[in-house]
Amino acid sequence: MTRQRLFDILKFAVGIALIAFLFTRLEDPRALWAQIAGANMWLILLGAICYSGAVALSGIKWGVLLRAVGIQVPLGRLMSYQWQAEFFNNFLPAQVGGDVARGYAVAADTRRTADAAASVVIDRFIGLLVFMLFAAVATAAMLLWGRPNHVPFAPEQLLSLRLIALGSGLVALGLLAVVLMLLSRRLKGLVERLLGRLPLRARTVPMWQKGARAFDAYRGHLDALLWVALGSMLIVLLTSLNIWLIARALEPGGISLLEVLVVNPIIVFVALALPLAPGGLGVRQGAFYATFLLVGASGSLGLAVGILQQALGYIISIPGGILWMRGRGRHDDGRAQDSPGMDTTA
Repeated sequence: MTRQRLFDILKFAVGIALIAFLFTRLEDPRALWAQIAGANMWLILLGAICYSGAVALSGIKWGVLLRAVGIQVPLGRLMSYQWQAEFFNNFLPAQVGGDVARGYAVAADTRRTADAAASVVIDRFIGLLVFMLFAAVATAAMLLWGRPNHVPFAPEQLLSLRLIALGSGLVALGLLAVVLMLLSRRLKGLVERLLGRLPLRARTVPMWQKGARAFDAYRGHLDALLWVALGSMLIVLLTSLNIWLIARALEPGGISLLEVLVVNPIIVFVALALPLAPGGLGVRQGAFYATFLLVGASGSLGLAVGILQQALGYIISIPGGILWMRGRGRHDDGRAQDSPGMDTTA
């Protein structure tokens, strides 16, 4: 067994251990399994449709960025790349694996590596910016108007919500600063001068210059960036509906959609920031458990929602794995045909 295979098994073990630890925090773990078994399957199905819609919309908004720099990818192929990225998102740490997979696929097709990488980076940062902005706005709304069911917050919950609003707002501002830096020639020039004073500058400066030129292309396509931001807003709503429908399937009235709009971006951010296990296994469930408690919902409901959402993610991403294996098989066949054959004649 290779070292990489052992490392992969260890990462899965970490995720399972985190979930097992969360079960020790429950008063009655058997009740949670009974709750999952008795969930409303029609609402689960609607949640799965919302999840699938979010994946498809992610591919469409990424296509907007590619077209802005002159990369034309047919919609079917774009959806194939996005679903393959979703497969890697669920089976590699955090969501970076999916970004690398889709960027590499377009780069291999078009030979425009820098432009493909820039589109993925811009897409990721704008998406995260919108997610964290939603968390800040939704949390501020709850602080101003209270819970939808008018149940007052405990003092520690008020403190947590204020910290979430402040933290989400600061992260959103930080992400906005990064996006502006990627688009600013002056700031990129400053980075280039700093790199020029460091060791290995003969290699790092040309790489930075190539990447900077790729990002500069979007300075003249602000409309594309606005469309991507709008698409990201719709994705926040679709993924939040996915969580809310799953929660409603388990426990009607257990959490409101406004409260889900608070916790959803935080769960996404935590899974990205703590890539401990493939697909955020264990980390996501812990984030569900903690954030549901923060907004006054049940921690056990959060854990159940986290388990079901992860399972839906695995199921929905299976076509991406099949597409990846088929593409890999065609690539291997092509290499076999290109290689010289062995002469078997005497």
